Amino acid sequence: MADRIAVGVIRKAHGVRGEASVELLTDSADRFLELYEVHLVSPDEKEVRPATIESVRSHLGRALVKFTGLDAPESLRDLQGWTIEIPENEARELEEGEYFLHDLVGLTLVDSEGRVHGVVTGTEEGGGGLLLNVKGPRGAFDVPFAADICTEIDLKKKRIVVDLPAGLDDLDHVED
Repeated sequence: MADRIAVGVIRKAHGVRGEASVELLTDSADRFLELYEVHLVSPDEKEVRPATIESVRSHLGRALVKFTGLDAPESLRDLQGWTIEIPENEARELEEGEYFLHDLVGLTLVDSEGRVHGVVTGTEEGGGGLLLNVKGPRGAFDVPFAADICTEIDLKKKRIVVDLPAGLDDLDHVED
């Protein structure tokens, strides 16, 4: 997947004409209006299928995507949980302060005093927003990906300066 970016996850069929209800991994369902040729990737990433987007519409915070040749709900049953991916070179240009989630993986969390608290191993959507999954000295924990907590992101230095909330700020740390 190093050369592709996931833009959505197929969750279920919608209606009787083969539309897929897609959970967005991009900031807007409108992004799918710009896409035509995509790859469908199995959850274990062992299978990749090319696909063509025929139509897209927004519905309740998701995108309803119709793929060419998938014309019935049954044709989507085996694709639940598959990601919709595009070549990395087709990703939109990011504005200042925007980041691709995959670029955050591997960054080291440090506080303003330079103490290391762990390394980002992944991201996930939580009830209150995006969470960074972090492997720290005492085990795994999650940190909200919010501007008041993640105060500085430096992709070149591979670090995120954090002001950790109470309960996370007393984690064991390793010295730089």
